[in-house]
Amino acid sequence: MINLLTVDVEDWYHDLHPSLWKSCENRVVENTHKILRIIEEHDCSATFFVLGCVAEQFPDLIRQISDKGHEIATHGYLHTPITQRNRVEFEEDLRKSLFILECIVRHKILGHRACRFSINRKTAWAIDVLEKNGLKYDSSIFPAITPDYGVPQCPTHPYFISSSNIEEDNSNGTIMEFPLSVLSIPILHVNIPVAGGFYLRFLPYWFIKLSLKRINKMGYPAVVFIHPKDLDPQKPRIKELSWHHYYGLADAEKKFAKLLSDFKFTSIKNYIEEYGFHA
Repeated sequence: MINLLTVDVEDWYHDLHPSLWKSCENRVVENTHKILRIIEEHDCSATFFVLGCVAEQFPDLIRQISDKGHEIATHGYLHTPITQRNRVEFEEDLRKSLFILECIVRHKILGHRACRFSINRKTAWAIDVLEKNGLKYDSSIFPAITPDYGVPQCPTHPYFISSSNIEEDNSNGTIMEFPLSVLSIPILHVNIPVAGGFYLRFLPYWFIKLSLKRINKMGYPAVVFIHPKDLDPQKPRIKELSWHHYYGLADAEKKFAKLLSDFKFTSIKNYIEEYGFHA
């Protein structure tokens, strides 16, 4: 079973207010190179959801990612959740990011991931904006309950999403949704996030491996994500970032490499080309 590896290319300080960014050390280039090296060592490809502001500042990094055969997709321009935007603001941010990325890689961008997985029932209108601007797929739904995001009733496998009801597969839809992976516990009626990022750092590796195996046994690809900052034990320690930004950083690189050793991964674009839009 082939699984889907995704990288959210943002820097460690992008969770802070933009007014604080200029005073922060840039670490995204070296940490993205670390991810590229690990991926290359395990002979797989990935989708890199890139912030437009990062691409604007470091266009050579984005070219390097693309030249290595990985897919470039959009993470928006600024790291602002859709829940804090109206439709016009979201579309302006999306178009700005698409313009920057497409000028760098010289081909059309197909995929989108919302900052902080912020597509939910209230922001479902964003799906229509993605369709209007020529996107082919999204990967913003987290089918679990967390303090900051999540739509627990959504499908836990790839499906066609629509703004009219993001919780059901829409056979007439044109936007494919690749939700982040969770382990479903039917008896408890709960989905546990296991997809990477903080969860890669927080959960024991045996549990992550067991979860991905169970997802694959059901016939679905796991959708895993990671940030460059997740593999950075030297990330600056500041009071504005809470404990979960720093938990498990020392072991994350080893766990990430082990994950790529134990499972096969490719980009979302490659998966679609190989298997079509249906899982």
